[in-house]
Amino acid sequence: MTQKTRRAPGAWGTAEQLPSGRWRAFYRRDGAKFGAPHTFATKADAQAWLAGEHSDRSRGTWHDPRSGRVTVADYSATWLDSRPDLSPRTANNYRELLRRWILPRVGGARGVELGAFALGDLSPAVIRTWYASLFAATRENAERVRAREHERSAHPARLWAKARGLAVADSGRMSPAVLEQWRRAGSPLPAPTRGGAATEIPQAAGRSTAAHAYSVLRTMLNTAVQDGLIATSPCQLAGAGTQRPRERRPASPEEVAQLAAVMPAEFAAAVTLAAWSSLRHGELFALARRHVDLEARTVRVERALLALPGHPVEFAPPKTAKSRRTVHLPAFVVDTLRAHIDAHVSASPDALLFTMPDGHSPVTTFRTSALLKKARAVIDRPDLTWHDLRHTGATLAYRTGASVPEVQARLGHTTMRAALIYAHAADDSDRVLADRLDEMFAASAAPARRLKAL
Repeated sequence: MTQKTRRAPGAWGTAEQLPSGRWRAFYRRDGAKFGAPHTFATKADAQAWLAGEHSDRSRGTWHDPRSGRVTVADYSATWLDSRPDLSPRTANNYRELLRRWILPRVGGARGVELGAFALGDLSPAVIRTWYASLFAATRENAERVRAREHERSAHPARLWAKARGLAVADSGRMSPAVLEQWRRAGSPLPAPTRGGAATEIPQAAGRSTAAHAYSVLRTMLNTAVQDGLIATSPCQLAGAGTQRPRERRPASPEEVAQLAAVMPAEFAAAVTLAAWSSLRHGELFALARRHVDLEARTVRVERALLALPGHPVEFAPPKTAKSRRTVHLPAFVVDTLRAHIDAHVSASPDALLFTMPDGHSPVTTFRTSALLKKARAVIDRPDLTWHDLRHTGATLAYRTGASVPEVQARLGHTTMRAALIYAHAADDSDRVLADRLDEMFAASAAPARRLKAL
């Protein structure tokens, strides 16, 4: 039997001692009973909780614990529906992150099924456990993807040669001598060694996916706070949502020219235009004849291609309001475009500059990626992507002396922070410093060489 403490006149709430000796506390307001989420070791602790509830109600900061009983899975659906501000691509990315990494159980039996939790039951400890499982799972996924890509792309002769310690490049054309040795050995098909040099991935692999998933969860739970469903967000892991993009090595002007030269003729101009205009992939392949002014040497960005899984490629507004812009082109790029348009683009103002083989359908991401993959292997730059060509354009602009605001406008960035991401690649001040130190050493060493050793 519980022992009920008598309340003095005007007292707020009730503290009761349980048979175990611990204390519980509750109070009634507006016909509802509100109890403490746990029991207390002492009567004073129970009364302190009651006093805190009373104080929160008096200040207007009290949070109804019943409001947090909706599950993370249920809330995520309504949350996405209430975000018309998201672009279709961003909304799709959020949906995929929720479906694959946030709501289901990740990390095996010891993982956390976050979607089954009530919002009010989330805590920093729960989020910390979930994130640890998430990080491990995204890294394992990155390893599997890297291994599959390696198995699909690696020539068996290359794998055979590497297994025997022969000097062969990771990509590009195979040496005829190595190919002949492989054939004489019976053209064996060795299985790639997991964890070896060919399948090794960076230590931070998977971090970007984990950081993106954490950022989406944090954004959603911040909205739950604004909705009054939880008092504070449990997402309190410092740095967990910080995305660290891979270090990108921009292409040199010579590499851009080489890449364009080995692309199919109808896509060679796309490489040149991408690298010297800094257009996004979707902006580049949404360009039509009417967007190009050869006399003014400009291209006008009014739209972008949108490719969502399970949907046909379509046109959509550019990424941001700042993305609607006019980009001026160097004269040699205009000459390249003029020749491309004359040879590959129909006379209609709406004719796309780059299309599928049928000559009119918007080009798919799969096709542009496949074409670039073959071409970059030929010039021994297996790391290059279409986005790296945009990065190249920004770097080249900085090297001409362009300011951050100028590059920001050219790239269609909303903030200067985004434009600054590209600035470090163009900063060769440390190399210049090293060259000056080398000159200083050479000047000081000349007299020293004339001295005889003691």
